[in-house]
Amino acid sequence: MNTLSEHTDIYDICIVGAGMAGATIAAYLAPKGIKVALIDREYTEKRRIVGELLQPGAVQTLKKMNLEHLLEGFDAQPIYGYALFNNDEKFSISYNQDESTNYHGVGLHNGRFLQKIREDVLKNASVTKIHGTVSELIENTDGVVTGVKYKEKHTREVKTVNAKLTITSDGFFSKLRKDLSNNVKTVTSFFIGLVLKDCDLPYPNHGHVFLSAPTPFICYPISSTETRLLIDFPGDKAPKKADIKEHILNKVAPFLPPEFETSFANAMEDDDFKVMPNHYMAAKPVLKEGAVLLGDALNMRHPITGGGLTAVFNDVLLLSTHLLAMPNFDDPKLLHDKLELYYKDRYHANTNVNIMANALYGVMSNDLLKQGVFEYLGKGGNKSGGPITLLAGLNRNPTQLMKHFFSVALLCIGNLSGKNKLSLNNVFRIMKDAFCIIKPLAVNELRPSSFYKKNTQH
Repeated sequence: MNTLSEHTDIYDICIVGAGMAGATIAAYLAPKGIKVALIDREYTEKRRIVGELLQPGAVQTLKKMNLEHLLEGFDAQPIYGYALFNNDEKFSISYNQDESTNYHGVGLHNGRFLQKIREDVLKNASVTKIHGTVSELIENTDGVVTGVKYKEKHTREVKTVNAKLTITSDGFFSKLRKDLSNNVKTVTSFFIGLVLKDCDLPYPNHGHVFLSAPTPFICYPISSTETRLLIDFPGDKAPKKADIKEHILNKVAPFLPPEFETSFANAMEDDDFKVMPNHYMAAKPVLKEGAVLLGDALNMRHPITGGGLTAVFNDVLLLSTHLLAMPNFDDPKLLHDKLELYYKDRYHANTNVNIMANALYGVMSNDLLKQGVFEYLGKGGNKSGGPITLLAGLNRNPTQLMKHFFSVALLCIGNLSGKNKLSLNNVFRIMKDAFCIIKPLAVNELRPSSFYKKNTQH
């Protein structure tokens, strides 16, 4: 029979989930003497196909936390910009428009990176590693969260952990989200992932975006010998195995560059595909004393822009900054105030990351707007430099994002004029499509603070 036992210690923080968000905040806070209980159901290396591209904004945030060393030692690759392909046309955009900056992203194996973070965390004497599955939050008679109940993996005992603050970071399938938010999660599409081995990319150390195919797909290096290929599969139902191959052969293979031919054929023969749902979930937290949401448990966006880890590390730094401003964790009222500030500040930090991700996915599923994006970025100057700083997580100014978004729509209207297709009906259709893409995102993500706070992140 399961028995109920209890850790007698009261921790400063109990972290539910040792994924990217939970492990990173533990790595940042534990060396500062904060007593942490870190709980996860499985500490073996995970195999994921998203969260493998760090935009420059994410890299800069790691540097601010003195955690950039976690990117070393497992063959991660620097990413210097993006290459765009549309039929026979192609060009690249650098993260650095001139020599005044030296930003870069990083492509990596998500599982290897996470294991490196966890190893770093568990070196700290102030961290207690707990192997188990959390089932519920524990509240006192005043409704304050005082810890969690979990089932220990090996003994199957039901145990409790007591903590002054519980950080819920149990990912996009969070069990505890319902207690701490009013979030509505939707599946926007699925990503089919495969690895191309020894592929000579047309633009080495760049992300590659292919716009001519009927379905969006992207790729980028994740090691010195491997390239991650991500292919979008539309709809809210996961593809069956037979559907995967048919989808790839008909809607992707004909649009791949010649350099991909051998490595792509080998990958198809290996038949090693992984499918993951792409979610959108705006952050709608419910303030509850003693507990806070972090990472994908709170907020998700389409992964096509690689903005997920930018948002996660922004959240980690913001929450940590507020927590470290307190003398200790013994004042529940002060702690509650800090959590409220964190929730407010993170809107500003992640507005552009969230809007950009889902807006770009919407644009890439619209032929007219997709062509407009390619032509707009191909003009260079601020028309490519501005959007790349937004994509990179280096610019938090939503006004700039809206300006570039609707400039693309206007360029599409201009293209109609050149093709003698300009009519009130076609103009209305383009503006309607653009508005339908951006409106729900703006409603969910924009706050007044997004406009008046300092808008450059790094």
